[in-house]
Amino acid sequence: MLTAEKTHLLLTREDGRSESPSHHGVALAAAALADYRAAGIVTVEDAPVDRARVLVTAAGVTGHPVLDARLGKVDALAGTPVTAAVAAGRPNLRKAVIARLTETGDLAEQKAFMATRHLPRGGTRAELLDRLTAVVLDEREATDEDVLLLGVLQHLNLAWRLLPGIHERYGRRELVRRVESLTRSDLLVQAVRRAVGGTAAAVTAAAAGSLA
Repeated sequence: MLTAEKTHLLLTREDGRSESPSHHGVALAAAALADYRAAGIVTVEDAPVDRARVLVTAAGVTGHPVLDARLGKVDALAGTPVTAAVAAGRPNLRKAVIARLTETGDLAEQKAFMATRHLPRGGTRAELLDRLTAVVLDEREATDEDVLLLGVLQHLNLAWRLLPGIHERYGRRELVRRVESLTRSDLLVQAVRRAVGGTAAAVTAAAAGSLA
């Protein structure tokens, strides 16, 4: 499953609404860049987040229907600052992700009046949250994907509420410090932080300062 697919599931409530309507696209864009990077289509320039750019490094298709659906839009991002791309929600894979997750049975389409919602089905979302909790509790080693997903949840101010049982080990600020220690070196997480701003970022910044 793509990181973008996992991100969408994590951000989709049981009623099909987004956990973070204003920043859902931001989170998906960061995850999409991670997926295109893993597929060898792009790299993220090794530079401070303020200067890092998206570099398109390969042509052709990836063989994955979700990623291939927006390859033309990815080519257009060449040379774009990473922070600008993420803040603008680009590349936008949301429709392709929803279609794929509906096809695999991880989302179920529900029509009501004039609206169509896609509700999480099966245990994938719960499994993802359990895994991320285990990473935070140091019960399993974090992968690069775990780091990105945790950073997204933290900067969207969702980690405290969504990670099951986490409050039994950490207070809210302690959790921020823990997640920050795991994610602060990840450039895509930093780009999400810049795009989101607001209260969650301010709390994280304060906690990060205490780690210096």
